[in-house]
Amino acid sequence: MPHKIGTPESIGMSTERVQVINEVAKRLVEDGITPAQVTLVARKGVVVHEEAYGQLTPEPDSPPIQIDTLFPMCSIAKVITATSIMILVEEGKIGINRPVVDYIPEFQGEGKKDVRLHHLLTHTSGIRDDELYTHMDEKRKIAIIPPCEDTQEQGIHEYLFLGYETPLWKKPGTSMSYSSFGYQLLGEIIRRVSGKSYEEFVKERIFHPLGMSDSFYCVPLDVRSRVVKRSPNDLCAEWLMQERHMDSTSASGGLYSTASDLAKLAQMFLNKGSLNGKRILSTASVALMTMNQIPGVSSEYRDEIFPEAFWGYGWSINGPKMDGGDLFSAQAFSHWGAAGVFFCADPVNDIVCVYLSVEIDHQKPYKNIYADLFNNAALAAIENE
Repeated sequence: MPHKIGTPESIGMSTERVQVINEVAKRLVEDGITPAQVTLVARKGVVVHEEAYGQLTPEPDSPPIQIDTLFPMCSIAKVITATSIMILVEEGKIGINRPVVDYIPEFQGEGKKDVRLHHLLTHTSGIRDDELYTHMDEKRKIAIIPPCEDTQEQGIHEYLFLGYETPLWKKPGTSMSYSSFGYQLLGEIIRRVSGKSYEEFVKERIFHPLGMSDSFYCVPLDVRSRVVKRSPNDLCAEWLMQERHMDSTSASGGLYSTASDLAKLAQMFLNKGSLNGKRILSTASVALMTMNQIPGVSSEYRDEIFPEAFWGYGWSINGPKMDGGDLFSAQAFSHWGAAGVFFCADPVNDIVCVYLSVEIDHQKPYKNIYADLFNNAALAAIENE
């Protein structure tokens, strides 16, 4: 456990208001917002709330969910990928402002030489899903997939190969379009440059030193009983509950983890790159990852328009977005996952909030998974610095 257990008053929070956090978390399950959730709040490295409510499975005789239940993190994996990229930057093995084609020569097409790692990290590469999937469908009809190397997963290898020559939607750097393919490209760069599989690199350089012992890409068979189960009516269940998803090493969405492990990762960033005496990143890298890297660049996502996207390297930067909560500071950084998960670190308030739920309506904007109600209660419990 990276965090100490202590009283709210010892870290400038109110015991009475921390109880409100517990009540809000419990109510979200009792009101049917989600059938299961695990939530955690820590301030100044002290855990003041860690609770599990609901059932592990949709069956009537399901056991209760536990605080060590594994949730699919989906896009939260992108924070891990960006962290891995920065580790290689610090070792002088890659450069953020260098072209992607320097590391992946197959990444070809008009304007592709201008796509840099910076653009992949900030979703401003000019790659958009509409063009990507259309191109992949056409290429699949005629492509001969080359052999896959031992350090790569076959499915990801095919996905990358079919997408390498996708035409750009816009000039790199001019607009943000959220791209999981861009993070798969980053995962491939990590693999090629390190000489190790993406999963092996992450385990060695992030999970093991941080003590993230409950974080997996390929979920071991002996812990799969701890993975939260979803109702067949859940729109995410069709892909999340497949065995192959729990065997995925996707750099953009293959992670399974717990609230406690995510809190370790977030606390490392609040600590400016280290945790429990283990340094993962330099203070310079943390500063770079957690600041807005695309000022003036706009974005549209689902039914929302952002005149300025506010994105760092791997992290969504709060700015004026009120992302995941109304009371976070503008300097807070966070990430969502498609299945109903969210975590945030706020350096101004020195707080980590983790909200892991089973999202019922995947068609809603992510802000409507009700993480904001939980996070607002957490921030409101702060009384002084």
